[in-house]
Parts: sequence; C-alpha cells; structure tokens
Amino acid sequence: MRNVVLLHGLANNEHVWSSLTGHWNPGVEVHAPRLPWHGGGIADWRHETDSAARLADVLDRVPGGPDLVVAHSFSSVLLLELLSRRAAAGEPPGLSGVVLVNPFYRSDADDFHWDMIAPTLDDFPRTMAESMRLRTQDRPVDPDLLTDMARRMTEWIGPYGWLRFFDAYLRTPLFRVDLVTTPALVIGGEADRSAPVEQARGLAARLSGAQCVTVPGCGHFPMLERPDWFTAGVQAFLGLLPPRVRPLADA
Repeated sequence: MRNVVLLHGLANNEHVWSSLTGHWNPGVEVHAPRLPWHGGGIADWRHETDSAARLADVLDRVPGGPDLVVAHSFSSVLLLELLSRRAAAGEPPGLSGVVLVNPFYRSDADDFHWDMIAPTLDDFPRTMAESMRLRTQDRPVDPDLLTDMARRMTEWIGPYGWLRFFDAYLRTPLFRVDLVTTPALVIGGEADRSAPVEQARGLAARLSGAQCVTVPGCGHFPMLERPDWFTAGVQAFLGLLPPRVRPLADA
C-alpha cells in the first residue's frame, strides 16, 4: 500500500479532491487532511508565521508516512519551502516524491513589482468563484450569487490571510530549490490566470530532474476540470517512484 497525500489550497478544504474518488488504483491509500488554512479555519490560522512548519506537522500525522504528496496552489508553495528548508539543513525529505499543482513561484526577487500587488489582490475573488463554480457543476449556482459568495469568502480571508499567502509567494526566490532532489512533477494549467503556467515551467526548470506537464485549456483547478486525466497522471508518476524506506517501527 502506498500513501498519497492531497493538500488543498487557501480557503478550500479536502472536498476539492472529491472528483478524484473512484479513479484511484488498488494499492493506493489516499489521505486528504483538512489543513489549517481551510475555508472555515482562517480565523485560527491567519496570524500564523510559519505555515511550512504546520504543514510538516500534518504530514507527520499521516499513518505510515507519506509516499507521494500532491499539493495545490498555496500549499505547493509551503511544501516547496519545507523541502528547501530540509535540504538546506541536510535533512531527509521524508517522502518519495511530490506533485506541485499550479504553483506560485518566481525565481528572481526583482520579478516582483509594485504594480503587480493590486492585480494579484483583485484576482482573489475570481479565483474563489472559479473554485465554487467547478465544485457545483452538477447544481449550477446563479452567477450573481456566485460572485457574492466569492466576495464574502475573500472578506472572510481578510488582509491577514491574504498577506500570509503573499508573504509566502514573495519568499519563493529565496527557497533553495537547487538543493531539492526529491522527484517532482509540476502541473500547470495553460489557462490559469492566478498562477500563470510560466511559473510552473520555471519552477520545474530549477528543480533537479523535475517533470513539467501543462494542461491546455485548463485553469487553476485541474483536479476539478480534468479528474480522470489528473488522477492518471499522478498515479503514473507514483509508479516511477521507488518505495519509501520506512522506519522499522512502521514495517
């Protein structure tokens, strides 16, 4: 049995992965924990200063330990920070591989400009609305109501929650990704307006031996738009990874 851990992004929850149910092969044990930055937990998390450490705590609680970790959006940034931190300290990564889905990443601090702050902030409600629309495809919501729901969610995230995201994003050029040797698959949607696909390509180019797959016509939530393709790709990558060496206590 191999453990696949699915990490949702900011203001979502584990149900963002529900479209993948039924697509997993026998022998794959799926864990989709609710993370501290889930939609209903923002108030308890928004003042957090080390979310990568919180993520490490979550992964440590996976029974038997994670083999493959699939991280979406904001969580992909935190997972990348955690791997970079461990690599810089000479510590083992603790997992066989990672899939970074629609990551926010820039390799050069000079790529962040003052005039990008307002568009990034303004894009938040649209991203929230995209998630809600895709998750309710079987029971479509009135567009005006959807817009209102997304705006209310953005207000709930608030300035502290958004700053936690943006601060993590600003730190990505400082991550020692050149030291990370964990096998990685980077997925980017070619129609993603939140985390442009060029960022996925740029990250994959800097990670040792990483693969990059881009999805034509797909936006920020490929697991919702292309669940069959998404699960097949993740499992094919999992099949390429060597089994993780577990402590004797777990054997």
